[in-house]
Amino acid sequence: MITIRGVRKAYGSVEVLHGIDLDVARGENVCIIGPSGSGKSTLLRTLNHLEDISAGTIRVDGHLIGYEERAGRLHELRESAACQQRLQVGMVFQHFNLFPHMTALENVAFAPIKVKKEKPAQARAYATELLGRVGLAGKESSYPSKLSGGQQQRVAIARAMAMRPDVMLFDEPTSALDPELVGEVLAVMQDLARTGGITMVVVTHEIGFAREVADRVVFMDQGVIVEMGPPGQVLDDPQHDRTRSFLSAVLR
Repeated sequence: MITIRGVRKAYGSVEVLHGIDLDVARGENVCIIGPSGSGKSTLLRTLNHLEDISAGTIRVDGHLIGYEERAGRLHELRESAACQQRLQVGMVFQHFNLFPHMTALENVAFAPIKVKKEKPAQARAYATELLGRVGLAGKESSYPSKLSGGQQQRVAIARAMAMRPDVMLFDEPTSALDPELVGEVLAVMQDLARTGGITMVVVTHEIGFAREVADRVVFMDQGVIVEMGPPGQVLDDPQHDRTRSFLSAVLR
């Protein structure tokens, strides 16, 4: 589903991704872990062209992301074309970014109605179904200000799911939550992973979640992939000194 080849990203003279190669199979759940500043979130944001790349290619379901090839050279897509590509790649951010003047139901149904031109009744019915799936049945008429942080993040997950994406990206979705609210969001993500059908790439610092949900764990540091493999290998028997030192620090 996702093919990343030789991806580099620089901000001026500072290169933050150093030639990343990674494949993610259809329906696979991949968790990316690593220290702050390792390039995890930057890599994730390149997958739907929220960040452009300095070199390399990214393909989702065979389609080149953010660029088109003409006469053997890559040319960046116009923003309108990039937005069309994002319809199949849902993203959940650290901060919920809900519309404060809209109810939970309106937040979830908005993009299908405005962007995909779905009939309002159909979009609202599916939004209601999704809110029930993330444990928010009965909260359809609630505004974000009346919801806890965990509830707002679950609305954000339902909103991304409402576009029926093939790929879901999660950028540290629990990092802005109080500790007691983390579990309810992780439970929703675990349900998504178990039901299958969606390819998930999750940047997370929740090692327990990665152990339970991931098909593969990717450890990044200083803009490169240091180690990757099944959770039991990377988390319990890491082969690289840097992976071992990172895990010993976060798990103690």
